[in-house]
Amino acid sequence: MDRIRSLKDLEKAKEKALQKERENAQKNRFQVSVSLGSCGIAVGAEETFATLEQLIKQKGASGVRLKKTGCIGLCSLEPIVQVIEVDHPPVTYGKVTPLVARHIFQEHIENGLVLQEHVVENI
Repeated sequence: MDRIRSLKDLEKAKEKALQKERENAQKNRFQVSVSLGSCGIAVGAEETFATLEQLIKQKGASGVRLKKTGCIGLCSLEPIVQVIEVDHPPVTYGKVTPLVARHIFQEHIENGLVLQEHVVENI
């Protein structure tokens, strides 16, 4: 990455990042983020991530981008999974075990239904 030495450089970097996000949005209908901070890892976030990764491969879900993210500050709700669907507000799920991850994949990603009982409110 080039050094940012001026406001103009910063604006160029911003536009480049936004363009990359637009391209990703065109390729992937869903972006699924799993919080893998130390508190999440301690309560099973790696297993949750592995479950989602396995489901994406098994189902051939090419429109789903799975990514890791760090701590978001809601330690008591870990493991946390955020599902972002194009043209929809993000949905954040808390206490996502591998079993809950399977339900999220089946209901939210495959059927378009938000699992309200696992949604984290007011973040």
